[in-house]
Amino acid sequence: MYAKCGLLAEARRIFNEIPMRDVVSWTTMISGYFENGHEEEALFCFERMQKEGIIPNEITFVFALKACGSIGCPYKAMEIEAKVAK
Repeated sequence: MYAKCGLLAEARRIFNEIPMRDVVSWTTMISGYFENGHEEEALFCFERMQKEGIIPNEITFVFALKACGSIGCPYKAMEIEAKVAK
């Protein structure tokens, strides 16, 4: 809810307090950052999520690819598309 309303600092605070973050909580943060014009932070979260062992779902991939398109990262987009194909 906080991310959807543009209150990203509050959304991040609550996200950081979650003891067991899952694909839904990560995707919520990624989409919140993207939808509020913070595409780089969305991609940072996408990478961090995977480093923590969380496997992205279809919606996560969509927002990551949208973020790449918004900031003009074709190589990152190709990397993500390869993960989708996998």
